[in-house]
Amino acid sequence: MKILIVPDSYKGTLTSAEVCRCIKDGILQTCDAETTALPFADGGEGFAECLSNICNGEILYTRCTDIYGKERKGHIYTYDKTAVIECAIASGLQYRKDVMNATSYGTGELINYAVSKGFNNIILGLGGSGCCDGGAGALTALGAKFKNIYGEIIRRPTGKDLENIYGADFRNSVKHISFTYACDVDNPYFGKNGAAYVFAKQKGASDSEIIQLDNGLKRINAFLPTDIGKVKGAGAAGGICGGLYAVYGGSIKSGFELLAEAYDLEEKIRSADVVVTGEGKPDKHTLMGKLPYKISLLCKKYNKKCVVISGIIDGVQLGDKMISLADQDISVNEAMENPVKVLTNKAKFILQ
Repeated sequence: MKILIVPDSYKGTLTSAEVCRCIKDGILQTCDAETTALPFADGGEGFAECLSNICNGEILYTRCTDIYGKERKGHIYTYDKTAVIECAIASGLQYRKDVMNATSYGTGELINYAVSKGFNNIILGLGGSGCCDGGAGALTALGAKFKNIYGEIIRRPTGKDLENIYGADFRNSVKHISFTYACDVDNPYFGKNGAAYVFAKQKGASDSEIIQLDNGLKRINAFLPTDIGKVKGAGAAGGICGGLYAVYGGSIKSGFELLAEAYDLEEKIRSADVVVTGEGKPDKHTLMGKLPYKISLLCKKYNKKCVVISGIIDGVQLGDKMISLADQDISVNEAMENPVKVLTNKAKFILQ
């Protein structure tokens, strides 16, 4: 029997590579199957590392700031003349959720660093962000200037600053960047399906703040050089995708498809008997095009059994079988405190 293991990371708990190892160990404790493990991502956490590994790339380290302006260690992945950067490295969601005071400035710092090292071709992994500033922070780090009603420059725009933008100047922005945006959702910049309404609540926004953020995204859109109100995927990563796209253009592609092509994923699924996938918490957002959903569609295409194993399942049904680490016998806290042990044990039930 041939088993293909293609999981996303369990955000904040296990990397995709660690998930692969646990699932493989659990399966091999119960049978002598031929297993192939592909650490995967859909544009969020782990995407850059996966793509860089496939291309035999290197890691460059630097300093950047997080969503609240605190300095931290950052890195980019490189190969040839390309830098692969994850927004989550600098602008990732944190335990403290204060989206109104969060900025994407650090992501702009990483992009600027990559360009300074000669990597003008940027593949930007969008996902896992903790901000909703429409990319204003990232654009500022790249030389753009946003001004308030008094003509004063907003030094590091955050979510709460968007409604106060009364002017913008992009003349001194870093030039000659070719962007590919690896996007795992197709949400627009603003509106009922936009960055604020769909994603800001999980980043700490109240109902009134969601309205404020959405109004702010509409406002900044009016000052961007290109109207990106109807661009699919512009709302990814709190609008980082849309903000950069409006200034630099580029190509918005599925992070999943970029990796799938590099891995020759469809052929591997076609050759497998069982495909195992998963993420930390499949929910309604998963059905918008995240990794387990897309894997399940490919399994249907090739009539392959699909097993989804995840930390906790939130009201969705995917594949032919779903396994949750947290259940009536194992609490969520226990699963998160001992993820390797619990996942490895749960993987023993994949073929049952």
